[in-house]
Amino acid sequence: MREPASDADLPEASPPEEFDEYTLVLLYRGSNPPVLDEEEGNRLQRQHLGHLQAMQRLGPLLASGPFSDQPDENLRGLCIYRSGIEDARRMAEADPAVRRGRFRIVAFSWFTRKGALFARAHQDASHS
Repeated sequence: MREPASDADLPEASPPEEFDEYTLVLLYRGSNPPVLDEEEGNRLQRQHLGHLQAMQRLGPLLASGPFSDQPDENLRGLCIYRSGIEDARRMAEADPAVRRGRFRIVAFSWFTRKGALFARAHQDASHS
Protein backbone atom coordinates (compact mmCIF):
# COMPACT_ATOMS: atom_id res chain seq x y z
CA MET A 1 0.00 0.00 0.00
CA ARG A 2 1.47 3.33 -1.00
CA GLU A 3 1.56 6.37 1.27
CA PRO A 4 -0.90 9.17 0.37
CA ALA A 5 0.77 12.15 -1.33
CA SER A 6 -1.21 14.63 0.78
CA ASP A 7 -4.01 14.84 3.33
CA ALA A 8 -6.43 15.29 0.41
CA ASP A 9 -5.50 11.74 -0.71
CA LEU A 10 -6.41 10.17 2.65
CA PRO A 11 -9.39 7.80 2.54
CA GLU A 12 -12.65 8.94 4.15
CA ALA A 13 -15.68 7.10 5.50
CA SER A 14 -18.99 8.11 7.01
CA PRO A 15 -19.68 7.20 10.65
CA PRO A 16 -21.71 4.01 11.06
CA GLU A 17 -25.46 4.39 11.42
CA GLU A 18 -25.68 1.27 13.60
CA PHE A 19 -23.25 -0.47 15.94
CA ASP A 20 -22.80 -3.94 17.36
CA GLU A 21 -21.78 -3.98 21.02
CA TYR A 22 -19.40 -6.53 22.49
CA THR A 23 -17.62 -6.83 25.80
CA LEU A 24 -13.87 -7.28 25.80
CA VAL A 25 -12.38 -8.99 28.83
CA LEU A 26 -8.65 -8.72 29.34
CA LEU A 27 -7.07 -11.40 31.51
CA TYR A 28 -4.14 -10.25 33.61
CA ARG A 29 -1.89 -12.31 35.86
CA GLY A 30 -3.45 -12.24 39.32
CA SER A 31 -2.13 -9.80 41.91
CA ASN A 32 -1.41 -12.64 44.31
CA PRO A 33 -1.63 -15.87 42.25
CA PRO A 34 -1.80 -19.17 44.10
CA VAL A 35 1.32 -21.29 44.40
CA LEU A 36 0.43 -24.58 42.71
CA ASP A 37 2.44 -27.68 42.01
CA GLU A 38 2.64 -28.84 38.39
CA GLU A 39 -0.33 -31.21 38.67
CA GLU A 40 -2.56 -28.56 40.29
CA GLY A 41 -1.44 -25.93 37.78
CA ASN A 42 -2.18 -28.21 34.83
CA ARG A 43 -5.60 -29.09 36.26
CA LEU A 44 -6.48 -25.42 36.80
CA GLN A 45 -5.40 -24.63 33.23
CA ARG A 46 -7.64 -27.43 31.89
CA GLN A 47 -10.54 -26.09 33.99
CA HIS A 48 -9.88 -22.59 32.66
CA LEU A 49 -9.92 -23.86 29.06
CA GLY A 50 -13.01 -25.96 29.80
CA HIS A 51 -14.82 -22.90 31.13
CA LEU A 52 -13.95 -20.90 28.02
CA GLN A 53 -15.05 -23.77 25.77
CA ALA A 54 -18.37 -24.05 27.64
CA MET A 55 -18.99 -20.29 27.31
CA GLN A 56 -18.28 -20.51 23.59
CA ARG A 57 -20.53 -23.53 23.15
CA LEU A 58 -23.36 -21.74 24.98
CA GLY A 59 -22.95 -18.75 22.67
CA PRO A 60 -21.92 -15.65 24.64
CA LEU A 61 -18.17 -16.08 24.08
CA LEU A 62 -17.15 -15.43 20.47
CA ALA A 63 -13.40 -15.89 20.76
CA SER A 64 -10.62 -16.10 23.32
CA GLY A 65 -6.92 -16.65 23.36
CA PRO A 66 -3.56 -15.85 24.92
CA PHE A 67 -1.13 -13.11 23.94
CA SER A 68 2.52 -13.28 23.00
CA ASP A 69 5.01 -10.49 22.37
CA GLN A 70 2.88 -8.14 24.51
CA PRO A 71 4.68 -5.21 26.16
CA ASP A 72 3.20 -6.07 29.59
CA GLU A 73 3.89 -9.67 30.62
CA ASN A 74 1.03 -9.44 33.15
CA LEU A 75 -1.45 -9.19 30.27
CA ARG A 76 -2.22 -12.82 29.50
CA GLY A 77 -5.24 -13.03 27.15
CA LEU A 78 -8.43 -11.66 25.65
CA CYS A 79 -12.06 -12.80 25.53
CA ILE A 80 -14.72 -11.29 23.26
CA TYR A 81 -18.26 -11.71 24.58
CA ARG A 82 -21.48 -11.05 22.70
CA SER A 83 -23.26 -9.86 25.83
CA GLY A 84 -23.58 -6.83 28.05
CA ILE A 85 -20.75 -5.91 30.36
CA GLU A 86 -22.38 -7.18 33.57
CA ASP A 87 -23.14 -10.62 32.08
CA ALA A 88 -19.67 -10.87 30.55
CA ARG A 89 -18.05 -9.85 33.83
CA ARG A 90 -20.11 -12.44 35.71
CA MET A 91 -19.11 -15.20 33.24
CA ALA A 92 -15.45 -14.18 33.31
CA GLU A 93 -15.42 -14.11 37.11
CA ALA A 94 -16.86 -17.66 37.14
CA ASP A 95 -13.70 -18.91 35.38
CA PRO A 96 -11.92 -21.24 37.82
CA ALA A 97 -8.57 -19.54 37.14
CA VAL A 98 -10.08 -16.15 37.99
CA ARG A 99 -11.80 -17.52 41.11
CA ARG A 100 -8.48 -19.02 42.29
CA GLY A 101 -6.59 -15.78 41.65
CA ARG A 102 -4.36 -16.95 38.79
CA PHE A 103 -5.99 -14.26 36.64
CA ARG A 104 -7.80 -11.00 37.26
CA ILE A 105 -10.06 -9.38 34.70
CA VAL A 106 -10.70 -5.97 33.22
CA ALA A 107 -13.95 -5.70 31.22
CA PHE A 108 -15.16 -2.91 28.96
CA SER A 109 -17.63 -2.34 26.13
CA TRP A 110 -16.49 -2.22 22.52
CA PHE A 111 -18.53 -0.94 19.58
CA THR A 112 -18.00 -1.73 15.91
CA ARG A 113 -19.90 -1.07 12.71
CA LYS A 114 -22.99 -3.33 12.64
CA GLY A 115 -22.09 -6.69 11.09
CA ALA A 116 -18.41 -5.81 10.63
CA LEU A 117 -17.04 -8.63 12.76
CA PHE A 118 -19.09 -11.34 11.10
CA ALA A 119 -18.89 -9.85 7.61
CA ARG A 120 -15.10 -9.97 7.81
CA ALA A 121 -15.07 -13.54 9.18
CA HIS A 122 -17.42 -14.64 6.39
CA GLN A 123 -15.31 -12.85 3.77
CA ASP A 124 -12.10 -14.46 5.06
CA ALA A 125 -13.72 -17.93 5.08
CA SER A 126 -14.95 -17.57 1.50
CA HIS A 127 -11.43 -16.78 0.29
CA SER A 128 -9.92 -19.92 1.87
